[in-house]
Amino acid sequence: MRVPSQLDVGPFTLHLDVLAARLQRQRHRLRQGLQAGGVVSVLAVVVWLLMPVLRGSGTLLVPPLPPEVQVQLADRPVRPGRIVLPSGPHALHFTQPGAFPVTSVIQVSRQQTTTLIVPPMRPIPLVQPVPLPHPQSTWLQVSPDAGSGWRLTATRPEPERPAGAPGWGPPQPEPAPYHLHLDAQGLTRLPVLETYAIADELTTRDGARFWAVWEPHRGAPLPSVAGSLTLTRPTGTQVITTSRSLRGVWWSPGGRHLLVAVPHAQDVDVLVVDPARPQVDAQVPLITVPGTIHHLAWSPDGAAAVIITSLASPSPPHVARPTPPADAPPTATALLDHTAVLIQFAPPGADARATRLRVPPARPAGLIPLAWTADALWWVTDTGLGLALDRVTLAAGVTERVGPLPDDLVALTVRPDGTLRIVRPTAEGTLAVQRWPADADATLVVLPTIQTQGRTGGIWQGHELLLATGPTALWYVQIQPEALQ
Repeated sequence: MRVPSQLDVGPFTLHLDVLAARLQRQRHRLRQGLQAGGVVSVLAVVVWLLMPVLRGSGTLLVPPLPPEVQVQLADRPVRPGRIVLPSGPHALHFTQPGAFPVTSVIQVSRQQTTTLIVPPMRPIPLVQPVPLPHPQSTWLQVSPDAGSGWRLTATRPEPERPAGAPGWGPPQPEPAPYHLHLDAQGLTRLPVLETYAIADELTTRDGARFWAVWEPHRGAPLPSVAGSLTLTRPTGTQVITTSRSLRGVWWSPGGRHLLVAVPHAQDVDVLVVDPARPQVDAQVPLITVPGTIHHLAWSPDGAAAVIITSLASPSPPHVARPTPPADAPPTATALLDHTAVLIQFAPPGADARATRLRVPPARPAGLIPLAWTADALWWVTDTGLGLALDRVTLAAGVTERVGPLPDDLVALTVRPDGTLRIVRPTAEGTLAVQRWPADADATLVVLPTIQTQGRTGGIWQGHELLLATGPTALWYVQIQPEALQ
């Protein structure tokens, strides 16, 4: 069959006779190119087959592994024993229940034995939502407990009751807020705090129980008697009378001290009472703070505490605050116009000391970020231009400005080496644990299941972290130290 000399393709014309003539003139070069390509392909196959021989091989010694740790090499499970591998890098994948997977590259050398070392496995934080005591409740206050765990306060909805008729006496008092204790074992009620307006109870780690209850005097008026303070300790019970009403009582960790708040005009006097020899009327105030005391944050050893106060008019102790609407912003429970004071208990023979702190930021449920170390308080302050970190030395009470912090900071902790770990929201609406100051690998852990849509409050204590993402959303997080490395 004769091939046409030209081929018309639309507006184009292909001259096939010219193309055939050019191929005839270049056939020698084409033949050489095909031969060279074949030689290169053969050489590539030979090199690929001989590479293990040229590189040599080494031995990977796999010691006995914990039963929960699984190791894979190229999607194949690795068992304890000796494995012969080509020399060079090999990627091993480690998995363990409750921990993030880890990929480690191990270098196998020719005619040498390399022992497999399991890299540190970073535990996945345990995140649990804290249920409200009632579907219509909201979280009022969250703070570390002086004994262990956390102290939670939530509103108690007002029950429906018929309107009182004139002449039938005063109406029933409003229901008291819920007072709860939270730890790794779960939630428990604090009946003493729910029964008495001015009270505190403490359970130490070894099971010792402490109670402090102030009750106003009832019956015929007595001169210079406003009420009685009952202190119950493992060694016994003491009752003393007071000539002034009390605003609050708080046990220190271990029950070594009792803080008492006494009204002073529009402010509050803070007294340090020795439970072994309790005196209130003759006690000299340690410091006068404005407004009302919201809560205390104790140092782990109980030698110091931060008193958080609010200038806003407080609700009566037994009056539940109005329940915010369902669409209320997360800042509905934030503290307004609040101040803070650091108090330190002195050794026997010396006086306690109080230091006023810079203004803290407002956060939901009063979860103001702070951290304790053995020698200092790490305090987050709102400068008006952003957040900053102060370090207050406990020995001298001197405040040192460490540096600025991100404005979206949620919580922070200080590691034994003095470095910081902070919690802050991500662009995806999750919460991440990061190194600070930040670097290229700042994010260590992203907390699962928690989504934020506004301002979030949090406080870190040991291995536990409490986060409030709104008036009704509270999260209990357990983070092991290995996750922060």
